[in-house]
Amino acid sequence: MPQRILEPGEIELLSNSEIPFLRLPDRASLLVDRAARLRQLANGHAMGDYLRLIAEIAEVQSWALENAPPFALPSDESLEQSRAHGMPPLGTQMHHRDPAWCDLLRRMLRRLAERTRGAQRDVIVRLDRERDELYEAQASKLLAGITLGLDMAYAPLLGAALQVYWVHLVTTLGRGHFGRIDPATVCPACGSRPVASIARIGGQESGYRYLHCSLCATEWHMVRIKCTTCESTKGIQYHGIEGGTKAVLAESCDECNTYLKILYMDRDAQVEPIADDLASTALDLLMADTGKLRSGQNLMLIHGDAED
Repeated sequence: MPQRILEPGEIELLSNSEIPFLRLPDRASLLVDRAARLRQLANGHAMGDYLRLIAEIAEVQSWALENAPPFALPSDESLEQSRAHGMPPLGTQMHHRDPAWCDLLRRMLRRLAERTRGAQRDVIVRLDRERDELYEAQASKLLAGITLGLDMAYAPLLGAALQVYWVHLVTTLGRGHFGRIDPATVCPACGSRPVASIARIGGQESGYRYLHCSLCATEWHMVRIKCTTCESTKGIQYHGIEGGTKAVLAESCDECNTYLKILYMDRDAQVEPIADDLASTALDLLMADTGKLRSGQNLMLIHGDAED
């Protein structure tokens, strides 16, 4: 039976309690599904080799998450303070990373080195030999969205370990520690920007649009036809590649001149935010021609500014 996507007016008539606000990532399936989707999209794709590399990374991420050490969690006092002030409990700019994430990164790099060859392996081995101080400095730049001084070859590898670390923290703490925050356009768990939004099908979430966090993979509800950057409902437009998939479009806003991709599960039930964002870089090139600025980032493909 076809699934109908609810419009904003219909959604607003429902009480907040009827709309599932938060979706935490499934530790067992998140990265397995991502790797499978990347391999599916890689077939015949101009970026096939890169998509397959990120699939390898996703499989190593899945292994690392399954074998993650017991990282230090925020204190009860810190969690209570976050709740009181409507702040993300695991906010990237306030949370003190457990230094053990550097060891997690090294284990991932060594496992990945066994699965790669050539220039890709050279980068992985070189990063493995770096000091923790470089890991921390580069991670801080990456999480803050600073590209000046960020090593673009290292960035996806660092981002992969940081994703595992934050997914572990989010799923270990559990849903009860996260709620609505202001602004509503950033992740209520870690404060990161979304990589894309996704209109879901099936279960309680059917018909609702969720923003998908680029770091911890938490999803949170936002009504459709509303800017995911400035929350305006004016000047919202949708863009796609002529003759291309209708399951991935760019949703742009004339008010703040930004865009973010939106994925439609009713058009392709297999869409996955990180994977489908990477595979639709042609859409980013199209949007660049319109002058609209991308509002989110994909940690698996960081672009530096021209002056960097």
